[in-house]
Amino acid sequence: MDLGGLTDNEVKELLQSLKRCTRQIPEDMPLIGRIKDDTPVVDFKNHIEYFLHRYRNPFDSKRFSLHIRFQQTNDHLIRIDIHNGTHRNPDGTLIPENHMHVYHFVKGLRKDVIAIPLPAEIHNITSLFAALEDFLAYTNVTEYPK
Repeated sequence: MDLGGLTDNEVKELLQSLKRCTRQIPEDMPLIGRIKDDTPVVDFKNHIEYFLHRYRNPFDSKRFSLHIRFQQTNDHLIRIDIHNGTHRNPDGTLIPENHMHVYHFVKGLRKDVIAIPLPAEIHNITSLFAALEDFLAYTNVTEYPK
């Protein structure tokens, strides 16, 4: 699989493929302040290593993002942005401030440049911690056993 030029079908397959965190997601979860960390994730079937990235704005705890990025290329497979402002796609369409970016290959553009509305499966966006559960289920990532 060429991670630099995945097809939409390959992206869909990777999203549906079972993935597992190779260590525990950091448990240090302050109620306020910045959170920025990476947890390694592996897809054993496709032999791909990812990072699960969590980010929360240091001043606004309702503004955060969750990503799954390829370790090899640092491109996003998927990212959700919550309370991060309206997004303008290259075709000019505006997407509301709570949205998702899924890897999409278009020559000459970043692979995460196109945003789409959040799917119904990611509905609890009251906090980074609440959204993480929906995000892990949507991306088929299981946590490291405690």
